[in-house]
Amino acid sequence: MSSSSPKEHAILGHDISKARLTISGWAWGALYLGLPVILLGNLIDFFFQWTLGWCIGVWCIV
Repeated sequence: MSSSSPKEHAILGHDISKARLTISGWAWGALYLGLPVILLGNLIDFFFQWTLGWCIGVWCIV
């Protein structure tokens, strides 16, 4: 039996912790999920502003 916890594995004498999401992983996830939402939202805002004259985008507040 090994003395390491169940979350860690010994590989060639080194204790390797379990996999986790890094900062760059969070950034890529936000880019991958956030960019299409931002682009589609802006296109919908532009469409309504162009066709109906309603300004519903963030830039209308400032």
